[in-house]
Amino acid sequence: MNKGTGGKKLSPRFFGLSTLLLLLGSLLVGLVAIALKSALVAILYALMIAAGLPVIVYLFCGKCASRGEACLMVWPGRLSLRLPSRENENYTRWDFAGILGTLFLLGAFPVPWLFQTLPLLIVFCVLLLGAHAAVMLSVCPACENHRCPIHRRFHRNRRT
Repeated sequence: MNKGTGGKKLSPRFFGLSTLLLLLGSLLVGLVAIALKSALVAILYALMIAAGLPVIVYLFCGKCASRGEACLMVWPGRLSLRLPSRENENYTRWDFAGILGTLFLLGAFPVPWLFQTLPLLIVFCVLLLGAHAAVMLSVCPACENHRCPIHRRFHRNRRT
C-alpha cells in the first residue's frame, strides 16, 4: 500500500504534470540566478524561455500520436492543438535537432550564473534531474506515442 496516496498508485499523468512543474521550476531558478547579477540578461533568458517552450511543443508534441486529451503531460498536448498542424509522421533529424538544441540552450544558458550561487545550482540540478527521472520512469513507459524513439525502447517486445 502506498502511504500518503490512500493505497492508490500515482498515475503517469500525475508524473507528467510533476515533470512540467519541475522543469519550469528549474528554469525559474536559472532565471533568478541570472537576475541576481544582470536584469537585462534575465529578461533575455525569460524571452528565450517564452519562445523556446512553444518551439519544443510545436516540434515534439505537434507530431505526437497522443496529443490533445490523451497527453500524459496535459498542457503541452493541449497547447499543440492550438499551434499550426504538422504532418503525422515520424520525427526527423531536424525535429530532434530543434528539440534537443532548444532544451540544451535553456538548460545550459544559466549555468555560468548558477556557478556563482552554489545553493541555486544545487536546486537547479535537483529539479532538472527530478524532471528527467519522472519522465523516463513514469511518463515514457505509459506513453502511447509510437512515433517517439523512446517509446520503442519501452515497448520493444509489445505487439501493437
